[in-house]
Amino acid sequence: MKPASTPVEQSILPDNFFMNDLNEEIRVDQLCQSLLKNFHQSLLGRDDCTSLEAGSMAGGADYFLRDYVIDTLRANIFHITARQVRGFAGNWYIHRTLEPNMKELEAILKGVKAFYNYCVENGWIATATGRDIAEICVDLDYFHRRIDSFHALKGDDYLNWCEQCPFK
Repeated sequence: MKPASTPVEQSILPDNFFMNDLNEEIRVDQLCQSLLKNFHQSLLGRDDCTSLEAGSMAGGADYFLRDYVIDTLRANIFHITARQVRGFAGNWYIHRTLEPNMKELEAILKGVKAFYNYCVENGWIATATGRDIAEICVDLDYFHRRIDSFHALKGDDYLNWCEQCPFK
């Protein structure tokens, strides 16, 4: 892991993102907001990324991190696994969204993938973890099938549908 070099980066240490109570959750959410602003700025600095794409990716990462990881899982954003990303996209997003659709989900996953690549580049997560998360984020056919199967649910099928891709 490379050492943090700027004052903002110094507060972005994986151990600072653990939380045990509401006050810590608020603190972690604020740290995450700051980190997401840095992530957005890094995207804007890339030649291959327009400001619209940067905003979309930062927004997707924000939704995943703050609504799912921090608020729902109450987990450290640097300790997320590919399995949890799959649970988010293949279950949580689908049943928590009024009209789940691939266009929106694909944009969110693009942001998640870019965010965790950013974390690898900064030494905050292992390269293998970033690679595993990236592989999940591009498995769009799987998520399309999950959305279709959700829309086709009848009767008592919901519990079985959830068990096929747990969100936690």
